[in-house]
Amino acid sequence: MSRPDIAQRLKEQGIAQVRVVFLDYNGLARARSLAIDALPRALEQGVNFSTPTVDFNSRDLFPAAARFDPGSGDFFARPDPATYRPVPGGPGSGEMLADLVDAAGHPWGGCPRSALRRVVGDAAGRGLCFNVGFEPEGYVFRRDGAGLDFVAPPEFATLDGLDVQPDFMRELLADLADVGVTVEQWSKEYGPGQIEVNLRHSPPMAAADSLVRFRSTFRSVARRHGLLGTLMPKPFQQHAGSGLHVHLSASPPNDPDRNLFDDAADSEFALSALGRHALAGLLAHGAALTALGATTVNSYKRFLPGSWAPTHLTYGYASRAAFVRIPERETPRRLELRVGDGAGNPYIYLAGIVAAMLDGVERRLDPGPATPGDPAIEAARDPTLPEAHPIPPTLERALDHLERDDTLRAALGDLIFDEFVKVKRSEWDAFRLHVGDWDRDWYLDRY
Repeated sequence: MSRPDIAQRLKEQGIAQVRVVFLDYNGLARARSLAIDALPRALEQGVNFSTPTVDFNSRDLFPAAARFDPGSGDFFARPDPATYRPVPGGPGSGEMLADLVDAAGHPWGGCPRSALRRVVGDAAGRGLCFNVGFEPEGYVFRRDGAGLDFVAPPEFATLDGLDVQPDFMRELLADLADVGVTVEQWSKEYGPGQIEVNLRHSPPMAAADSLVRFRSTFRSVARRHGLLGTLMPKPFQQHAGSGLHVHLSASPPNDPDRNLFDDAADSEFALSALGRHALAGLLAHGAALTALGATTVNSYKRFLPGSWAPTHLTYGYASRAAFVRIPERETPRRLELRVGDGAGNPYIYLAGIVAAMLDGVERRLDPGPATPGDPAIEAARDPTLPEAHPIPPTLERALDHLERDDTLRAALGDLIFDEFVKVKRSEWDAFRLHVGDWDRDWYLDRY
């Protein structure tokens, strides 16, 4: 359909407003709502945003070294009609995800969706189509004045847990279906009011789009029920953190049902040589990928021994303590990357993941032997074991690794790469300079 035809059809369906949405480098959704009559022009030219928008950190503050300032002009968020979905709970409203373009309508160098599209195109040129399944975790609770009221006890995968907040879950699943997000299963996680949701695997761009919709729907439905839904990585010291596991496999462009990671002849993991090279690429770029997947100061409080979150850059068969897990024998064979969380930008993260796997395949890297068990616990039991490389302990250290990774820079492009690092370093600096209750509790009466 032509652009006016799209707008006319939506108007006939009772749509009066369309939200145009993109993610900044923090993974926060930025948007404008357009009157339906303004949509044809937006589909052609995009909706203007000031370039400093991408240099905001997660508190809408500018890094001192930000590339853009109020005199830097605009980029334009051009909605992708293929991403149109109604807004659940918002009668008369629709939503489209956007690509970022310059004034001439060309892809803007700061667009995360365009960066992912380039890397996916590079993979297709090498005869590879990657498949991605996201598995987000999050908490749902009520605010009770200054405190919190958890909606469920800390029980893992219980039958009773499936009955927690049934109206909320019923509406969440229905609204996700309405916006085209397929949930294959969900369960009660360890934390009180914590859930885990498995989204159906799909090509990288579709997977990232689905995760964006999941996150906004999760938070929106929670608000409608008087709840707070959060994907914050470690909201409570005494309770489990929330991760974002990424399931990865590959197929040829002309045969999507064939899994190139499968090899029944491999007696160890039933993993093909291609799968091993891709795994090795994830490990080789693991410290830098951590910065793209665990993007907040808080993210690094999740990586604890025995926490079911990784502490070292290892892989293991069936091990949920590994950086990359190879699930037990099954078809299709896949890799599960476990370092990320739901607070980042999935387009940037996936661009880095695909680039890392491609680098492993291109250089025919070897992942070496698997690491059994939980590396941190095993090392404490037996100090003679070979030392595994630890995951960077802080956001600052992870960004140090990222800045030295030329492969990921090439994948993201200089603009995204440099501004992402600046934005996230500003967050680290704010944390480093903050004086709060912990400082006073530890030092005030001692000195």
